[in-house]
Amino acid sequence: MAKADWQIYLGEIPYCENKPFWVSFESDPHLKKTRSNIYGRCLPCIQNLYFQLQGGCSEIQLGTAYNCWKVTAVMADLDQCLALLDCFQTWFPWGHIYGKLGSGRSDIGTKVVVFHTETVSERNRIRASLEKCLAEMGLPERIEISRACAVLYENLLGDWRKWQPTSPIVYPERVKAHLARIKKILFWSAM
Repeated sequence: MAKADWQIYLGEIPYCENKPFWVSFESDPHLKKTRSNIYGRCLPCIQNLYFQLQGGCSEIQLGTAYNCWKVTAVMADLDQCLALLDCFQTWFPWGHIYGKLGSGRSDIGTKVVVFHTETVSERNRIRASLEKCLAEMGLPERIEISRACAVLYENLLGDWRKWQPTSPIVYPERVKAHLARIKKILFWSAM
């Protein structure tokens, strides 16, 4: 694809931005990677964690979660999120990218732009590109890296920097509550 043809496509942006929302983005106009990951990668990953916890494991085999990276830029609001994607699209028009923007919480004033990657080299490329975009926009660098879905794994395994393909459960006292939470996620994903 020629540079002039490369762009970032967004899913539908909600009318009311003061409630929790996520908007997918991707360099494919049909958001194919995003759509295929929902049931082909993300849901099986959540199920894998659930079944291991339900089975009483003292350690978790991370599977695809071990090679799942999030590069997150913290922004002031939705307009800054969109400006960041526009800057990224202008200065780094190559490769396949996908992610989401928004916030899962209404009690936080900031929004985030989250790029998903499946390799360390892609994670590093995205981070370097975001650093340059934020500098170009005159914004402070607020970039965070995480492995897997922190809300599902970090609560049990601790800091992702210490994880291995098979990682011990650091907080076993949290397993019961976490199982109930994951069960709700799986229930809602089936609807």
